[in-house]
Amino acid sequence: MKNKKYYEAYDDRYKKIHEETSLAWAGERPSPTLEKLLKKYGADENSSILEIGCGEGQNALNLINLGYNIEASDVSPEAIKWCKERARVNNIDEKHFFVMDILKNSLDKKYDFIYSVAVLHMLVEDEDRIGFFNFIRSHLKENGRAFVIVMGDGKETRKTDASKAFELADRPFGDKMVRVATTSCRMVTWEEEFEEIKKANLKILDHYLDTTISGFVCSMAVELSL
Repeated sequence: MKNKKYYEAYDDRYKKIHEETSLAWAGERPSPTLEKLLKKYGADENSSILEIGCGEGQNALNLINLGYNIEASDVSPEAIKWCKERARVNNIDEKHFFVMDILKNSLDKKYDFIYSVAVLHMLVEDEDRIGFFNFIRSHLKENGRAFVIVMGDGKETRKTDASKAFELADRPFGDKMVRVATTSCRMVTWEEEFEEIKKANLKILDHYLDTTISGFVCSMAVELSL
C-alpha cells in the first residue's frame, strides 16, 4: 500500500477485527514471563519501562495494574486507540499509550527496562530487524535490561513476502474465519538472532524457549544488556 511500510498492515488487521467483532485480535491474557523478569532484575514503581509494540495492551495494562511505570508504544493507531479505550474503562491514564514507529523515530529518553513481545517476527527485512535492536541499544540505560520474546522455536526458519502484507486472506478467529490483511512474518534460528543482536552491540544475558505466550506454541526469549 502506497506510503506504508509492510509491517503497518497490522493496523488494517486490527481495524477489521475490532469493527467486525469488538474483540481483541490477540486476546486479553498477558505474558506471565514479563512480571517474572521485572521482579528478577529488581524493577519497582520508580523504574522507567518502555514496551515496543504493545498491540492491544494486554501486557502493559496488566503491569500498570501491578504498579509498574509503563510507557507503551505501537506503530498502529488503531491498536493505541483500543488501548486507550481499555485504559479509560480500567481507570488508567491513557497517556501511558502512544503511537510510534521505532524504525523511523526515536525518543529523547533512556529506560531502565525495555520489553517487546511478539513483535520482532513481524519484521522480515534485515535492515528492519537490525533497526529494532539498534533502537533498544540507543534507548537503554547503562545498567538497563531488555527482554525480547518472539514467535519461533530457534530451529525453524520462515520469511513471508513483504510486498503481499496488505493482501487479504482468511484467518481463523474464535469459531469463524475472518478476511484480514495477510501481514508479515519471519522466524529465524537462534544463531541468526544472536548475529542480529551482536550487530547491534547488545549482550545476551540469557536465552530460552517460552511456552506461555498466548496464541503461540513456542516463543524464543532473550534477556539483553548493553
